[in-house]
Amino acid sequence: MRCDVWWARPAAVTPGLLNLLDDVEQTRFDGYRREIDKQRFLTGRALIRGVAAAELGVAAKDVVIDASCFDCGKPHGKPKVAGLEVSISHSGDWVALALTDATPVGVDVEEVRDAEVDGLAGIAFSPAELTAFEKVPPARKKAAFFTYWARKEAVVKATGKGMSVAMSKLTLSAYDEPPRVVASNAPEVDVAAVHMADLDVGDGYRACVAVFGTDEPKVTERDAAALIGALG
Repeated sequence: MRCDVWWARPAAVTPGLLNLLDDVEQTRFDGYRREIDKQRFLTGRALIRGVAAAELGVAAKDVVIDASCFDCGKPHGKPKVAGLEVSISHSGDWVALALTDATPVGVDVEEVRDAEVDGLAGIAFSPAELTAFEKVPPARKKAAFFTYWARKEAVVKATGKGMSVAMSKLTLSAYDEPPRVVASNAPEVDVAAVHMADLDVGDGYRACVAVFGTDEPKVTERDAAALIGALG
């Protein structure tokens, strides 16, 4: 089983990239106030269409993306492309796309930034994780928190339900150990079926991909700069 992870920097807004958006996506794009948010969203949609087009043998403009939310039906859910499984994430200077051959997948990238990590941990961590997190040296706590967070979000994204699956129902391995789900009180997450891999995105970031299935996936990380450039 293969899992490709594509990395891109937020691209400048160009007519070529804008032309890839459908009407619903154009409305979402127009609704963003900050330029960086526009760039991240546009890059993410271009990345999905460019990679999916090559996989499916169609033009990028012809790739249909359904982002209907699992709960409310509004177009802010996990993107879906017929014949493939995709997951998108962005943070800071990175946009990530994970793709498999229709096997559930989730990807998350997090910039290690200033945050009230103890308070957030109290909401997102299981009791066992909180006990372990309290023992993390203060100098490592911020990076440890975002390691946990990226791993957990990758798993809940793979369910297709996203944050409606409470992160606190999952217990993961320690931040300084290989990623895996140790225990799950969420019916959407079968411990035996979750395969995880940390991703190498450089200093100041934590990233992870999660794939659901019987076999361990072969994860390959790819640079999408040339692909985005060709589309724009």
